[in-house]
Amino acid sequence: SSENLDPTVERRRAYRKPRRAPGRSFLRRFRQPIIGLSLAGRAAPLLNGGTKPADQAGKHPSPTEADQARSASGSTSDTGDLEDRIADQIGKQHQTAKVASFVDDAVNKYDISPQLATDIYQIAQEEGIDPKLAFGLVKTESAFKTRAISHVGARGLTQVMPRTARWMVPGTTAEDLYDQKTNLRLGFKYLNQMIDKYEGDVRLALLAYNRGPGTVDKILRRGGDPNNGYADKVLRG
Repeated sequence: SSENLDPTVERRRAYRKPRRAPGRSFLRRFRQPIIGLSLAGRAAPLLNGGTKPADQAGKHPSPTEADQARSASGSTSDTGDLEDRIADQIGKQHQTAKVASFVDDAVNKYDISPQLATDIYQIAQEEGIDPKLAFGLVKTESAFKTRAISHVGARGLTQVMPRTARWMVPGTTAEDLYDQKTNLRLGFKYLNQMIDKYEGDVRLALLAYNRGPGTVDKILRRGGDPNNGYADKVLRG
């Protein structure tokens, strides 16, 4: 009975804290760290831009399809540029060899200097005249003699008249027509003008070069044939 109990013992029993269930203290001790880890794991994607887990932070991103396409495109462009440069270089070498072969043949065929053959070829190209036609013209007009002069006063390799030269390039003198390059350029330029006038008809252009466009036009208007054999001679040459 209660009256037989020691009062001190009774007071101790009255103030003793109740015992808790064994498992609850363990759960309370580790609940906060578990929650913290959970939050840290959820927050990591936000800190990394919302695209990568926290354990991948600091690693280099793998290339996207767009990056790979740009890389492939750049590589293809570089390869294409290199191929173009190689093709261009080969083309130039091929052209140089072709010109050298043509000039050598002309030197041997017409018994002229390499410099004259080269000038005829290059200036003809620059003035839009076929080199074969240019060599035929010079052969027919002057037989490749730089100081050739006709009975009517035409001068030089392509037998340009002084008044025609002054009309084409004001200030040109008769003596200028003995300069090799000047004469070739004026003669080929004038022939090119005749080819344009007669809409690409080389034979009529050559006849106009020899007889004058006024004479050729007059004969054509009358229904005649201006051919005098000059065009055939140049083309054969």
